[in-house]
Amino acid sequence: MTYPPAYGPAHSYAPAPRRRRRGLKRTIFGGLGLVANAIGLVVMPIVAAMIGALLIYGGNTEMTPLDPAGDSFEASTWSMYSIAVPQEDLAATTCEIEGADVTVEPAEASSSMGSVDGVSYYDLYSVQVFGDQEVSVTCTGGESVALWDAGMGGFAISIGVGFLAPVVLGLVALVMLIWGIIALVRSA
Repeated sequence: MTYPPAYGPAHSYAPAPRRRRRGLKRTIFGGLGLVANAIGLVVMPIVAAMIGALLIYGGNTEMTPLDPAGDSFEASTWSMYSIAVPQEDLAATTCEIEGADVTVEPAEASSSMGSVDGVSYYDLYSVQVFGDQEVSVTCTGGESVALWDAGMGGFAISIGVGFLAPVVLGLVALVMLIWGIIALVRSA
């Protein structure tokens, strides 16, 4: 003999399974990505500029000796140049720097740019050129002069990456957000 169960019918009906909401994860991660991207658009270029500056100043200490009586060098737009002298000649040396389109500024704070034959050279003038050209340097009052060439290519690349990476990642986050919202609306 079989007895019916003491509670409820023998065959209970299971509740209908919940419909899965598609696109929820994409919407959440897309929204979080956009928030992180807004922060990254401010922070990333600053960090990239700092890294680029460290690479320029930390990695390039090679200097080219110039004849103080008169010498020249080939200048490029993609570089920043500095005319440097030994510390004992720093106060007495003046230079005349000429080129087709050149901006020359005296260095505000003299810092050691590198060395030639074990002698430290300090920044005397900063030189910026506009267009590839030959620049002539004539100095008086000092016995030795050197040229420091800081290639700006690495700095430009780091700034480009600093802006490009957040923009690309922001577009990916935006696509994820839109795709997730569309999937959520369709699954409702």
